[in-house]
Amino acid sequence: MRKFRIVPIVEGYGEERAVPLLMRRWLRHRNLHRWFDIPDLAVNAKGSGRLKAPFDPERHRGIEHYIATALTGRPDAILVLLDADDECQTRAKNEGLGPTLLARARAVAREVPLAVVIANREYEAWFLANLTALRARGLLPLGRLPEPLQPEVRRDCKGLIERLLGCSYEERFHQLKLTEAMTFSPRAAFRSPSYGKLLRDLERLTREARHRRAA
Repeated sequence: MRKFRIVPIVEGYGEERAVPLLMRRWLRHRNLHRWFDIPDLAVNAKGSGRLKAPFDPERHRGIEHYIATALTGRPDAILVLLDADDECQTRAKNEGLGPTLLARARAVAREVPLAVVIANREYEAWFLANLTALRARGLLPLGRLPEPLQPEVRRDCKGLIERLLGCSYEERFHQLKLTEAMTFSPRAAFRSPSYGKLLRDLERLTREARHRRAA
């Protein structure tokens, strides 16, 4: 039987490899890796602005374009992941970034199971939510943090990660390396609600993909 295929769509080069790795590790954690396949490279929009922009297929802009690109691979589910940055703080409650993008994406994906996850405020916040695990693997040093750990409140998680590393933070290298040590614990999900949403959405996508094929 052909494996179920989940195609991720991301905003940048760091996530291009890191997000597929994270998804494959989660599948193994849930003992689903024998039935599901994730491509080595995510569909890369090369900037969150291209995902959020109005649909323009000729200029490769708009979430609709990237959903259509993902559909060419005949996926059983699609996961879109991008950073909130400050946008979720400035939008009206009834105009949330995630629901807005999800509605646009569903118009193209139609019956294919779909999720849009907004990392609040950036992917690096999820590293801080998994700080204990990263330190246990020797990827980040031990010692007291320079400030209280509030991953989804602070604006510059990348800057804090860089200070903890003691070297320049390179997204393509460090996102992949640190993702290798992330856990799927309730504690990490509690520290970062957006990370918790990712885990719930992965559960839902794998369930819906199986039900859809069975039907």
